[in-house]
Amino acid sequence: MSWCAGCWAGDDFELAIREVADTQALNTRTTREKTYHLIVSFRPEDEAKLTPEMLKEIELEFAKALGFEEHQRHCGVHKNTNNLHMHVAYNMIHPEKLSRHEPFRDYHIRDRVCRELERRFGLTIDNGRSVESTEPKLIPVAATVEAQTGQQSFDGYVKERRGAILEALGQAAEWQQVHTAFARYGLEIRPHGNGLVIKDRNGKHAIKASSLDRSLSMGNLVRRFGAYVPPGQAKEHYPEDERYTAKPVQREPNRGALYEEYQAGIATRKTALEDLNTRAQAKLEVVRIRWELERQNISREFFGRHRFELLKIARLHEAENRLQVQKRIHVEREKVRQETPYASWTDFLRWKADQGNETALAILRSKGRLIKQERVLSQRGQRENIQEKWLKEQLKIATSAGVSSQARRGLLAVAKASELAELETSAPDGRRLFSGFSSSIDTKGTVFIRLASGGSIRDTGKQIIFSADEVTREAALLYAKAKWGKAIKLKDNVLSPPGRNQKQLLEINC
Repeated sequence: MSWCAGCWAGDDFELAIREVADTQALNTRTTREKTYHLIVSFRPEDEAKLTPEMLKEIELEFAKALGFEEHQRHCGVHKNTNNLHMHVAYNMIHPEKLSRHEPFRDYHIRDRVCRELERRFGLTIDNGRSVESTEPKLIPVAATVEAQTGQQSFDGYVKERRGAILEALGQAAEWQQVHTAFARYGLEIRPHGNGLVIKDRNGKHAIKASSLDRSLSMGNLVRRFGAYVPPGQAKEHYPEDERYTAKPVQREPNRGALYEEYQAGIATRKTALEDLNTRAQAKLEVVRIRWELERQNISREFFGRHRFELLKIARLHEAENRLQVQKRIHVEREKVRQETPYASWTDFLRWKADQGNETALAILRSKGRLIKQERVLSQRGQRENIQEKWLKEQLKIATSAGVSSQARRGLLAVAKASELAELETSAPDGRRLFSGFSSSIDTKGTVFIRLASGGSIRDTGKQIIFSADEVTREAALLYAKAKWGKAIKLKDNVLSPPGRNQKQLLEINC
């Protein structure tokens, strides 16, 4: 349904829109917006109670409270989402005074009117600023984790047991009884900084104790029980009735068998990935030892510029070998992920629902909405291919004959900038710093890199000098780290490598 109010045009909706536009045009003083858009959303269970008369009365109450009762307004009610909702466009220009009205702190007004209308018409009391809740809310990070994974966060686990914990602490007389009360739920309370944290006894999760209840702050507990006393016995002497296991937050009677299947699959996936990581570390260590010995031989047998050039080539070969190992492990890792194509409970439910499992679909729907699946396509393989391509190009430049060392150094610098530009294409949502850059090299081997943003980077070999703006500074830091590693020096708008006494870090990372 739709209607308009406060207009000379009466029920002619389109003519009333023209009337509002003409009224707004008469106010030439303000440069701010002239329309106030309000959306009033209703709970699905209240839809059957709402009548056209009630909807018009609800709109009128908002108009009075916001100060728009004498203003022109257009209203529309429709259902293109899961919730019936009403749009109201208020003309902020008074039709006679032609002054602009903007409600002050309107969010407080809207919440107050919502609560009043819910009570008057018998609607479901919704969340809002004026609704007092004795239960602590999840912190934003924990709420995001539960929404995306479908599994209970540690914060949610502790706050679910808030009542039982506080009841037990109400009967405690000393610190050992406090430790016993927390241990029942697989928790412990311990100092951290100037306060206390509640920690998972069987893991690394922790939250601030005062976030569960203000009575659990360090000051309040010290006033009750004296100075903090650690547990007097070993952990196993404190009985544990339950512990945090990141259980699913969705509710469905036939969930058990699916969750067992999920846990078995996750255990297999985790074991396979840990084995691959161990193998990768061992192979990379073999590569490191091999080329460390090669560098030692070069340092013993060569001197001056020849040693510098050979160390640079050795480092490029080592990087190429490391990349080949990583690519092989990446292929095996992707195979494991395809065999077990889920990393969270929600991903598992989506996978089973796609296969036609009605129970999985019902569990997803039990939260009231289906969370949109995130893209899980790996970009690592694409980045490795780009890195391998430019490593070969740099090796070709470093070993080319008939090219002076200055020219070779300049060509290597341009190749590194080109690699960074191409790597940006593998991250669709990433920053574009080097894309579209241009370069030139002078007779001394100094490289000039001009970014599409207008900034410039000058690489002299020993220093990187950049124009003083934030985008160019970010690009110069990225370029310097790619060339020299993370241990770089920054002073004003000049970057330089670490000291030469740091295990020839300059030669290794150049």
